Amino acid sequence: MEEKKKKKSQEELEELQRKQEQDLERAAILMKADEIKEETFDFDVNGQIELKNELADMVLEQIDDPEAKYNLYYNVVNRLLRKYLPKGDTYKDARDLIYEEKNTFLTRGHRKDAQGIRGADGRMSYISDINELVNIITEWISNKGTMFDLYTQIRDLNISKGYGAPQSK
Repeated sequence: MEEKKKKKSQEELEELQRKQEQDLERAAILMKADEIKEETFDFDVNGQIELKNELADMVLEQIDDPEAKYNLYYNVVNRLLRKYLPKGDTYKDARDLIYEEKNTFLTRGHRKDAQGIRGADGRMSYISDINELVNIITEWISNKGTMFDLYTQIRDLNISKGYGAPQSK
């Protein structure tokens, strides 16, 4: 009888320990879920570990702003190119090559087909792409680059993004 009580008490003790372990495991799982999710460790430029707030790094801008696209495309990109690229019929072919690379970049790789149809509209590009192109053009202007410099910069950018090299006619 005494042994049965010991055995029963031992079983109750083991059961109690098992329940406590399960409770601790549940608590650990719930505590892990409550940890700060938006902060992670990252390496800075010097190779040092830093705490990075991912939410603060996210760009929380409008996904589509037609007015901003219009202003960037017409009032910045096209105006700068019209102002700084050489004018006249003698330079038309060179300008067309630059415009083709510009539009290929803005349409994320859509080049004109054999019929001259692109199948996409550069005016409806992502704002981030237009901004990147504006940076390239303004850098080209500030460095007093040649038409060839601008063409190769945009062409190389298209190739690096996987949009392909221009086709020969």
